[in-house]
Amino acid sequence: MTFTLHDYQIDIVNKARKEIAKGNKGVLIQSPPGSGKSVIIAEIIKNATQRKNDVLFLVHRKELAEQIEGTLRFHGADMNYVQILTVIKAANRLSVIKRPRIIVTDESHHSKAVTYKKIYDYFTDSIHLGFTATPWRMSGEGFTDQYDSAIFGHSVDWLINNKKLAPFKYLSVKLINDKKLKKSSTDYSNKSIDDAFEKGIYGDVVENYIKHANGQRAILYAHKVEASQEFADEFKSKGIKAVHADADTPKREREKIMQDFRDGTIQILCNVDLISEGFDVPDCTCVIMARPTQSLVLYMQQSMRSMRYKPDKLATIIDHVGNYARFGLPNQEHDWERYFKGGWKKKRGQIIDDDAPKLKDCENCFAIFDSKENGRTCPHCGYEQPLSESELEHIQAELQVIEPFQIDYTLINYANKDKSELETLEDHYLFAKAKNMKESWIKFAYMPAKSWSWPQFHSELKPLKQKYNY
Repeated sequence: MTFTLHDYQIDIVNKARKEIAKGNKGVLIQSPPGSGKSVIIAEIIKNATQRKNDVLFLVHRKELAEQIEGTLRFHGADMNYVQILTVIKAANRLSVIKRPRIIVTDESHHSKAVTYKKIYDYFTDSIHLGFTATPWRMSGEGFTDQYDSAIFGHSVDWLINNKKLAPFKYLSVKLINDKKLKKSSTDYSNKSIDDAFEKGIYGDVVENYIKHANGQRAILYAHKVEASQEFADEFKSKGIKAVHADADTPKREREKIMQDFRDGTIQILCNVDLISEGFDVPDCTCVIMARPTQSLVLYMQQSMRSMRYKPDKLATIIDHVGNYARFGLPNQEHDWERYFKGGWKKKRGQIIDDDAPKLKDCENCFAIFDSKENGRTCPHCGYEQPLSESELEHIQAELQVIEPFQIDYTLINYANKDKSELETLEDHYLFAKAKNMKESWIKFAYMPAKSWSWPQFHSELKPLKQKYNY
């Protein structure tokens, strides 16, 4: 069986091979949702099994194990050398697991949880490959304690321009209370954005689907199970075939729902977080977000679910909760290297994520756990989840097309630097701009500039001003 990878996917495979050849025992690989991480993983595992290397594949949800096995078999991996286990099962069976040459962790942003670390600490001689679209943690903690290096794939814009992801139209409500917006050094402050958006669902969900995406297959994300069920009922009351599914939906029933959605018998698939990370769901052209989140991980996984590429496809993303104001549009550039290294701080004023009454995402380690059994304390990392609100107010609003806007991460990076890290004139210039300091500070802070005349100083700064346009 053969399968041809795209050039950009082959490039990632080759880069991973080179990092391992350098002696790096841990390599994190980032590539956006829908860019074909499963194909890249399958190629790497196929190559490993051809060399008779044993592979341990870790997943965070049992529903994903069977799906991943099918993908690996389809791409020609020798399953005699592959073990696919949930992280909890693997952590409880360490003494009987065949010692792997390679440990592959899917959705590796989860891997800071103690259960993952228990496995990595046990198999210290294994090569560790982690895959994620979003090497990001709400705490600001990085991943360098687990990975020696990182490989970053192409941007969302590059993938769209090269017909690897579908272009999109993004509909949401404009910031409704501009008076509450306050500027930080480079952008609206996170807290003021949250203040400007009253927490709620803006616009009529069903009517906006009819207006902007009527007839399209859509996946709706709600903030809790009861809300998801109510949305499904509202769609059905308007003659639109909709169904709700959650983690408690029996496997056979869920498979039938997916097949009906694939066949077009069902138009709207309502859920909470079931159809998110790695979950194999039929293609759709529309996503409806009725769930506010402060997690970049959830935002990208959910907003980009409709952007899997097909010729002439235009994805429609309907954001009823203003998530774009916190993260930008799906093609917003993110400083993944900075997130990988860690050290950035969680901002104040975050919205608390509501979730299903039983199944919860830990806001600290992103592990999934049963809140009915564990309450608000995550059994994986011990983090106590904030109290969540039970309802989201429905607020009348007119949705509009949201145009792309960009955040200048150059200044954000320098705003987080310490003066001791500054070396060049360019470093000092960007640091001063990030901190809203006068340019005269640079002349006395940058050692070589102390001996310059003021005309020479301004002459040296001129090309930097032209370069950055600050």
